[in-house]
Amino acid sequence: MDADKNQNILEKQLKTLGQKIRIDILKKLKKTQIPLSFSKLQKEVLENDSSSGNLSFHLNILKKSGLVRSSEEGYSITYLGEQIIDKILSIEQILNKQKKSRMIRTSKYSKELFDINKIEEYLVIEGELERHLAKQIAHEVEERLSKTHIEYMTAPLMREYINAVLLENGLEEVRHKLTRLGTPPFEVFQIFNSKNGEITPEIFIKRLGSDVSEQFLLLNLLPKNLADLYLSGEIALLHLNYWSLRPLSLYINTKSLIDHIFKKHSDIPQLIKNATDFSDLIIHFLDLLYELSQFYSEDILLGDFNTQFLSFFQLPKIKSFNFNLLTSKIFWLNSLFKDGKSHFSLEFSYNEGLIKECSIQTQIDKSFINSLNMQSRGRIKPLLFFEIPSPFSSELEFCILKNYISDSNKNNLILYDKNYSNLLNSTIVQISNPNEDIIILDKILTNLHMISVEAKQNDDFFLDLLQDKLNSIFELFKYKERLVQKKLNSLKQWNFVVTRILNKNTEEFFKKSLKSISFFGLNEAILNHCGIELDRTEKSEVFALKILSLMKKIIEERNEVDNNNFILSQPHYGSYLIDSFHNGMAQYNQKVNGYTSRMIRTESNLSLDKRIKLFKKFQKFINGGTLFIEKINTDELSSEILLKTLFESKIGAISLKDCVF
Repeated sequence: MDADKNQNILEKQLKTLGQKIRIDILKKLKKTQIPLSFSKLQKEVLENDSSSGNLSFHLNILKKSGLVRSSEEGYSITYLGEQIIDKILSIEQILNKQKKSRMIRTSKYSKELFDINKIEEYLVIEGELERHLAKQIAHEVEERLSKTHIEYMTAPLMREYINAVLLENGLEEVRHKLTRLGTPPFEVFQIFNSKNGEITPEIFIKRLGSDVSEQFLLLNLLPKNLADLYLSGEIALLHLNYWSLRPLSLYINTKSLIDHIFKKHSDIPQLIKNATDFSDLIIHFLDLLYELSQFYSEDILLGDFNTQFLSFFQLPKIKSFNFNLLTSKIFWLNSLFKDGKSHFSLEFSYNEGLIKECSIQTQIDKSFINSLNMQSRGRIKPLLFFEIPSPFSSELEFCILKNYISDSNKNNLILYDKNYSNLLNSTIVQISNPNEDIIILDKILTNLHMISVEAKQNDDFFLDLLQDKLNSIFELFKYKERLVQKKLNSLKQWNFVVTRILNKNTEEFFKKSLKSISFFGLNEAILNHCGIELDRTEKSEVFALKILSLMKKIIEERNEVDNNNFILSQPHYGSYLIDSFHNGMAQYNQKVNGYTSRMIRTESNLSLDKRIKLFKKFQKFINGGTLFIEKINTDELSSEILLKTLFESKIGAISLKDCVF
């Protein structure tokens, strides 16, 4: 009898639940867990569908069946109603699973049915997870999804579910490998809606692609401990988007390019000799530079540019349009990088001195520079390196040199003395042998200021921390060399450039590459560690030199052990300094702002002679490249005396961009 009674109750409840609207009412009341007014329930359940019948009628049926109750506050679900709707949801999940009705939109913008086996394979192949663990995680993801009402999922949402389960199971390293690359939509909107006229469609696409390349490097190519050093600001990496793809710079003596052109185009030497046409030489020369531009992220440095290339431009036979063609092509190549920086450095060598060559070569060089100035119109000029006479003794030499140093040239002009320093590139890396083409693999910098904060004024601890950072930098260079070499050696064009144009073996070319190690935040570190700036007391100066001495020693020892080419170089101006703030670590009333590339702080009260003396102490240890950049007002010092003082000081390289003539 009881069995018949229960059967009648079951049939009655099933009849009550036979209409979808009543199940929807129960689902809504269970989900909210608070009483809902009639009007709100009508809006939530019926929305704009007036054909669903009389809501009051359906609510009364549910009330009579004991599934819903009503009060002054509104309608709510009963305990019996909760139990029954839970069972209904379980049945729906079983049916959905049986029918495989849940759809996934893949990253390739196609739709496919949900398949637990694909999650398992994804975890095994891409996450490198063991099969039994992958099966366990996949089933947990499926179970969690079954409790949702989602019928249509995107691949990113599916990854979020998988990553959440991985984290809950302590599998952070696996989640790290599976993290999706891409720019957050908010940041994309910021770029897309930018009113900056420089954000062209090409730059928009390039920036988004750069973001993915950077994330790929930090999440997938570098070990987490090394990636964290960059993310925490303890080290600086340059051109992060190209870090795993290209070397930093190339140094090529211009003769290598000219020899290749003459060998490939045998008619060009005769055309030049007859002074009938220089355009072919210019076009083929710039074509080579264009080919090379895909193989560096910072710049190409052309040694002996004037003596090996400009020397063919015979005056007065050459026409001004030839110079204009050359300079316009250089500006065009610079613009291809779309980052507002110069990517060409050109050396002007005067092996015989300015006086002996002034009648021919200096006139040609001046015509080229005048063409650069006339066509600049706010565009980025190449960096020009001028060999200065040593000793500087002639009034004529001074006049010739003074013609090169103008307001329009100062910012992109570097003067250097081969007796004390060889050629520098734009990141202030010294080329020890200007006759040999070479790769500058990279420049990695350590943040000395952050080390000082952690050391808490303990000298030994500071130096121990510094050594640890250098060891990490050595490890980073191993990754860089392996990644870049693997990428470039797979490219036919790279092999052609190295073997046919530069006449090098690809393996040897990489093996001999320069690896620059540098630093930033030196002045801030000394102030934080010693309590006073390095240019103000002997104690601070001594500790600063101790830091540089240790860096040089560790680098030399590593070179000896590994037969490598690490060098210690000066920091240079770049966005890594602007973006690398003190991160709230300022002490002793320091200002929290970006670091500087200057070795001696701008606010220093040292005289010019004392600045030179202190800088030369730095130069002794930083033998991989230094540049003297100081603010000097020639109202107090004539320009001739200033230049003579600088040139006779035995400083390797000098920038006059902050000097007022």
